[in-house]
Amino acid sequence: MKFSILNKYSLVVILASLFLSCSDDNNILPRSGNDKSAYEIIDKTMQEWYLWNEDLPDISSANYSSANDYFEALLADQDRWSYIANLDELLAYFENGTYTGYGLSFKFDSYNDLRVKLIFDESPLAAEGVTRGWKLVNINQLAISNLSEEQILNELDKSSGTFIFENNAGEQKEITASQKVLDQNTVLKREVIPYEGTQVAYLAFDSFLGKSEDELNEAFTYFKEKNATELVLDLRYNGGGSTYISNQLASLITGNAYTGEVYSKVFHNSSKTNENFTEAFTSQAPAHAFNRVFVITTSNTASASEMVINGLKPEAYMGAENVILIGSKTHGKPVGMYVFEEKALNLAIVPISFSITNAADEGGYFDGIPVNYEISDDLTHDFGDIDESNLHAALEYIKNEKFPIITAAKALSTNEREFKKKGLEELIDAF
Repeated sequence: MKFSILNKYSLVVILASLFLSCSDDNNILPRSGNDKSAYEIIDKTMQEWYLWNEDLPDISSANYSSANDYFEALLADQDRWSYIANLDELLAYFENGTYTGYGLSFKFDSYNDLRVKLIFDESPLAAEGVTRGWKLVNINQLAISNLSEEQILNELDKSSGTFIFENNAGEQKEITASQKVLDQNTVLKREVIPYEGTQVAYLAFDSFLGKSEDELNEAFTYFKEKNATELVLDLRYNGGGSTYISNQLASLITGNAYTGEVYSKVFHNSSKTNENFTEAFTSQAPAHAFNRVFVITTSNTASASEMVINGLKPEAYMGAENVILIGSKTHGKPVGMYVFEEKALNLAIVPISFSITNAADEGGYFDGIPVNYEISDDLTHDFGDIDESNLHAALEYIKNEKFPIITAAKALSTNEREFKKKGLEELIDAF
């Protein structure tokens, strides 16, 4: 039986007692004497549903010590995304953004300082005043500058810790906090900015999850009440999620102008062509039409985020000239996944199962969607701050119909980097 996670909320899920997965931890589901079925189920699932099933290698599961190792060995060279995960954790995250942690995420800036790139409302550190842009200089009496990335991750993985942060004024604050079960807010910031006589809606949106539906409806109701005429959509860290929420956001942006028209087309492998389908723009009560949209992107902007960008671009809709990208090119994931459940084992397998195009049959952006204005991620300012370089570029374009000249300090940096993650950890993208 095929249905969507939490009914309409997330990636399509296929539920059958046959299907199985395991956590993205390499030590989960180690080989034992009674797990032959686990490997058989992985084989069956991948052979039937994997988008690149014709490229599956001829290997024996007997040569692998865990189901996770075997699953990774099956993946095609171009596949950066398929994974296996704990089913309860996966469903909790897709429904409410629920996970256990400190409720924030980090990124190394061009000076190798480790800065807060985002922080959720329920984070115990947010309650202490920590905001995006603060530097983490010390953790558990260890200087960040003296630690490797692996050592930093080990400290952040501990259930409690003592942190020393430094704000942009150079003031330091020591905080002791414990990890907690929290629900991430997917709308990080929504406001209307009066700028040179124009009401500019700003939306920083982090993930396409089940709870996003209400959060987006609230944001667009607010934009409508404030008579916003321009939209800046900040997807710089949005790694994707639900195609249903992607459709909702695109429909909200276009003010229900294209209800019933094709938003996206979905294509499966050659043995599943009968599963191919199209998805139409839907009617959304809070929809507020914008003639154009400025989208802030980075290499973390992926999947459902790219689906929104690509879905709005056809000339029959907003047109590429009115979908203006600022920042750096997107991740490059024109494909999607189904989740195959095995409730008895509390496991899920999440392989790439289909490719996606827009109504004009445009897709295949594996190298990422290029930007109109290339500028580095400004980690020194909070979301919605008009001095944040990416938002400022959009505001200046709205004012002058051209982008500002990029200074050397704001040019795209090759030194910025993030911790490497995959699977559910990559989607959560927070500690």
